[in-house]
Amino acid sequence: MPKIKKRILSLLMVLCLLFCLAPVSAFAVTQSEIDQIQQQKEALSAKRWESQQKVDELESRQASVLEQKAALDQRNQYALEQIQLISQQIDLYAEMIADKGKEVDAARALEEEQLARYRARVRAMEENGNYGFLSLILKTSNLGELLTVMDDVGEIMESDKQLEQEYIAARKNTEKVLAEYEEVKTELEANQAELKAEQAELEAQIEEAYAMIAALQDDIDKAREEYEINMAAEDEMVAYFNELSAQFAREQEEARKAAQQAAAAAGGGGGGGSGGGGGGGSVSGTGSFVWPVPSCTIVTSRYGNRWHPILNKERFHSGIDIGAADGSAIVASDGGTVAVAQYSDSYGNYVMINHGNGYTTVYAHMSSMAVSAGQSVSQGDTIGYVGSTGWSTGPHCHFEIRSGGGTVDPEGYFSGLTYWNC
Repeated sequence: MPKIKKRILSLLMVLCLLFCLAPVSAFAVTQSEIDQIQQQKEALSAKRWESQQKVDELESRQASVLEQKAALDQRNQYALEQIQLISQQIDLYAEMIADKGKEVDAARALEEEQLARYRARVRAMEENGNYGFLSLILKTSNLGELLTVMDDVGEIMESDKQLEQEYIAARKNTEKVLAEYEEVKTELEANQAELKAEQAELEAQIEEAYAMIAALQDDIDKAREEYEINMAAEDEMVAYFNELSAQFAREQEEARKAAQQAAAAAGGGGGGGSGGGGGGGSVSGTGSFVWPVPSCTIVTSRYGNRWHPILNKERFHSGIDIGAADGSAIVASDGGTVAVAQYSDSYGNYVMINHGNGYTTVYAHMSSMAVSAGQSVSQGDTIGYVGSTGWSTGPHCHFEIRSGGGTVDPEGYFSGLTYWNC
């Protein structure tokens, strides 16, 4: 920022020095001086365009980074949601394991109970002798008693076997669930770790994008400030150039009148003589203006503040735009002397006519010019053709009326105009 302020100060000092050393009204203006100022004006215009392009490029880069950041934000949000989902799945499997654990505990308790009962029976049999079952069989007196005893013993053994099988099935089911849980848990934890790593990387990229956006914004602010500096300098130079050109036209007009008066005084006693020539004679303004584009009365942009279609910002429009077809004839709004007929970056091909009495008119963005500087024109003479040169988005004629050192609204001099899109 200090460097930019130094540049502003240096530029203003140069401009002040230029204007102070060369006051417009102090001495006669030469064509070489006008050409020199024109070159300086074009150089400032080029610098301004360069700074505008720099702003556009930086804004484009910033927009791209903002889009990338938005995509990163979406990916980061998705990763967070996936991490939460995996955590919920792990918790769900943990609940399933807990339920299976309860089933195993119940089976173990039943097994312990059955084991205690079994041990009690074995102990009872031992107390009755090692051959308790055999003695029971031998003590039976008939086949019916034998079958009854064997059935009782079989039922006891079958009950023990069923309890054991239920316990084994419960234990195997729990082991299966545990194995599945460990496998799924390992996979889910691996996915979770991968997602967390991706999330950390995304957050780092987002932070980097934030830093880049902030840095680009700083660069954009500096580039915009530089653009404003260049535009202000160009505006000053354009104003100086126009003032110098107007003085040049006035001085030419005064010199021509002086020469004409001297010639008239020298030839006053010599009789009739011949009539004046065509192009070299002086043409004075009528004091009124005719419409500069006879084929079209459509105004597409009015005088005053407007949104500039090239600069993309609000700026004062010093004239009106006439939306005529490409190649339409442009005529002198009043008689006078052509002060300027040349090309500039902003006006493109343009003509400035000095009408005397402090009035000048400007016709800009011509496809081609039909007059040259110093030439006298009459009201209604063709001076050029509609085009789209310079700062233009389509064929039209930018028309200005200047009086008293500034511009005035041309619409005040005409009636019956049509307005389109303005």
